[in-house]
Amino acid sequence: MRDLLEKALNKGLGVSFTNEGGFAVIRITKGADVVASCSLGSANFRTTVEDSLQSLLLDLERKGL
Repeated sequence: MRDLLEKALNKGLGVSFTNEGGFAVIRITKGADVVASCSLGSANFRTTVEDSLQSLLLDLERKGL
């Protein structure tokens, strides 16, 4: 998890974790703009967060961010 967060921060991105409507939400921001987000299910939280964060970062890399 730490390496994924460092990777995002080194690219100038912000990562936030919130709870909305009973679901955990990951948001990746660049400046004030949300560039990616997803909500997590009820599976193993740690595994789900790491997999989801990695997926979001890969998608952003493909988009050139």
